[in-house]
Amino acid sequence: MPSASKTGKTTRSKTGTTAKKRVSKAQKKQIMQRRRMILAGAAAALVLLWFARMAWYPITGGQLRDFGWQGDTSFGEVWQLNHLLRKYKITSRPSLTMFFATAASESGKGRLTLEEGGEDYYAAHGCSTNDRGAGYLQLTHRSEQLAFLQAMGDDFDGADTASYIAERYPWESACWEWSVGKTAPDPNPNTYAKKRGNTVEVFLATQYAINGWTISDDALGKIVQGAEYTVSADGTSITVGDETAPAPKNWPDRLACYQQALEIWG
Repeated sequence: MPSASKTGKTTRSKTGTTAKKRVSKAQKKQIMQRRRMILAGAAAALVLLWFARMAWYPITGGQLRDFGWQGDTSFGEVWQLNHLLRKYKITSRPSLTMFFATAASESGKGRLTLEEGGEDYYAAHGCSTNDRGAGYLQLTHRSEQLAFLQAMGDDFDGADTASYIAERYPWESACWEWSVGKTAPDPNPNTYAKKRGNTVEVFLATQYAINGWTISDDALGKIVQGAEYTVSADGTSITVGDETAPAPKNWPDRLACYQQALEIWG
């Protein structure tokens, strides 16, 4: 009960008010501690999720550098590349090995995003400066380049499709060509490598697909199935049975890139 003072005014006990203040401060402290714990837990979960995603990523910048890749190997570039590899389902060991070996051979290990040569060279390969090989797998010919741009939802229809793709889609054009754009060996190099496994003969088949089919289906089929074959000393021709056919362009270099990629991704 309030007590009367000499002045006639009543005074209240401070015990209840003080207790309330003490409880309020304790509660606030507990609330802040809980919030800190929640924030710390959320941050830890995000870090674990990030590491889990990175662990699931097919490749790292360190692997590219060990491979001798001369293109961009920054965190952002590798992050985007891994996104594309997952998007196009290029995640099996055989396919990754052959994909990077092919990209290395086609682009000088990332040094080039446009095919080198002059007009005479391009004409001999059925293209021109405007539709020469573009991107890290050297997507070539206007019809194929426009098909790729259409798949990207890009309505560019200018004359120089090669430079446009090289500047904007060097990795995506390569991933698209490997898993969608090329339908041989059946159904595409990505699926073919995944199903057939990491052998030189399977890699040979993918290189014919990317670089030009200069061998009969029958002869190549025999090679992939284990038939004996020989490669000329200069690496320009391959013989199986009674057939001799041109090897994929720069086959010795392609084979060296494959063997190096095999050590990293195989």
